[in-house]
Amino acid sequence: MSTTDLYRIFDQARKQCPNPFTLKSVISANEVWGEVMTDLPSLNQHIDERISDAIFEIRKKYSNKIGIAVKGDRGTGKSHVIHRIWKNIAQEGGSVFAYIGPCANPKRINSHVRFYLADSFNHQDIQGVTQWQKLAAAAIKTLKITELNEKYSAYIEKCDAPNELRKYIVATQTKDTLLEFFDELVEAILENQPGIDFYFLRALLFLLLKSVKSAQIAFAWIKGEDHPEIKKLGLPEFSIEQQEDKSIWIIQQICKLAEIASLPVLICFDQIDYGVNDSDSGDSGSQIIAKCIDQIYFQCSNVILICCVISDTWREIEQMGSGIPDRVGQRSVTAKPPTGGQMIELVKLRLDWFYKHNNLNSLDYPNLYPFKENEIRNIASESAGVRSLMKWCAEEFEKGVILPGKDDPSPNTEHKKKKEFLEKYNELLNNQIDIPIKDDDKLAAIITCGMKMIPDGGTENVVITKVDKISDASHDLHLTISGYDSLHKRNVKIGIRVSEATNGKTFNAVMARLLDYNKHGITRGCLVRSTSVPKNWKVGNQLKEQLEKQKGGEVVIFKKDEIRPLVAIEAIYDQAENYGFDKEEVTIFVKSLRLVADNLLICEILSAPVEL
Repeated sequence: MSTTDLYRIFDQARKQCPNPFTLKSVISANEVWGEVMTDLPSLNQHIDERISDAIFEIRKKYSNKIGIAVKGDRGTGKSHVIHRIWKNIAQEGGSVFAYIGPCANPKRINSHVRFYLADSFNHQDIQGVTQWQKLAAAAIKTLKITELNEKYSAYIEKCDAPNELRKYIVATQTKDTLLEFFDELVEAILENQPGIDFYFLRALLFLLLKSVKSAQIAFAWIKGEDHPEIKKLGLPEFSIEQQEDKSIWIIQQICKLAEIASLPVLICFDQIDYGVNDSDSGDSGSQIIAKCIDQIYFQCSNVILICCVISDTWREIEQMGSGIPDRVGQRSVTAKPPTGGQMIELVKLRLDWFYKHNNLNSLDYPNLYPFKENEIRNIASESAGVRSLMKWCAEEFEKGVILPGKDDPSPNTEHKKKKEFLEKYNELLNNQIDIPIKDDDKLAAIITCGMKMIPDGGTENVVITKVDKISDASHDLHLTISGYDSLHKRNVKIGIRVSEATNGKTFNAVMARLLDYNKHGITRGCLVRSTSVPKNWKVGNQLKEQLEKQKGGEVVIFKKDEIRPLVAIEAIYDQAENYGFDKEEVTIFVKSLRLVADNLLICEILSAPVEL
């Protein structure tokens, strides 16, 4: 097929298909809970880490409440961060999450937050369990350490699988006995947890049952909605004014119960600049939200209050007195506009959707067609946000077929350059390139270089979001790999140390630092060397066993043939100009050819050790 025909096919697809750069360019509540079209985990990862640190602090009771202001202009990815927070909680658990959107009635701000918090907790994790069910099951599980353990043992043992607990309750209780059964459970739980309200706990237990009528009535009561059968469920009725006053109290009850289960409560306030002003007080919509956050901060514990705010809106909050800005922004983190490289990755994600949707082969077209890389980088250099980038791309995409000019790379040119790269790469391999055995730091640099060239889709079920080189402190880690393990549904941070030590004491010193998971916050340690640990190193083998059996880490013994390709890649990358490429081209070729992603050493490092 001729080049002209390929571009005509592209243009035909462009006319018939939705513009990929106008689809879901703004994150709404639906996307927070569902899927987003383009999310780049590396974008604003520092915010994810700051929030993860806060969750850790609350869970460990180092703090009992934290306010976090996430600042940044529109389109810098603040809502994408919220989406990732929920996605992580849905996959890993460990906390509960609520998303609060703009408020349309400033007089009912507390009820608004209560309503959306209750609605948020009805969303299910990847196991099909709602956050309400988690809390209810956690309340029942508290009976395990009481004298009533034996009486309720059949229920307690199912608390880690709330849907199984729900089925068991439905199977063992009738409609006539259910209310009495729950009342007995409430009284039993409150004997040891007196800080929880009787009626709130009764309503919560009904939410275990998900969609049955009694659960719907209880859910309406918790949300603050009117329901004609609330009294039949033995729950008190409140007027509209009372509901507003009760709203923070309900949130307080939720936080208390979640604390019993060691589940920090994250409440995310998004798009607060879209709130409605209060004509009576003169407060802006953002100031009304700030006062509400401040009220929750004072009355609740075990809570993280996240406020996403643009710079102009934050200045309004800063003008407020009574220390409100200090609590709302107790900690502050700023969203950063994407770098040139991140801009390019975002554009690629949209183009990949377009190619896949239209059964086109991206290799038939120049890189980033119909855009030019330098144009995208120019937008990034102006510190533009994602929305500005998407708007520009959407307009350019509509302009029709853009035949490559004389200086533009054609598909044939790209194919030729990739072929040249492969030739240089294979030449190095065939010449038996030197491997710097015994040079720990150089071997670590080679592995680090390779880890940065794994495709966005990851390898060995691990999607890499960040590669950090550790300082050259003696015996410490060489690097850490942060990412997401899609097989085990959890975030991982792998600490890697290369040690070719032939001295037992040096090896022991390295292992001692690798076993200190807390220092760099790693979830798994990995020691890399070319020879097995000598059997006569008694202490060394004890430390190795501790790493593998107690810490879930591993010692990876590599063969020369496994690291040789990584040595060749690093050599070409470091001297890219001498080989006739630029460094970004080398990265693109290595990613597309999966030269690192399929490397046996890299796969062994990233794959979770087999549990015996």
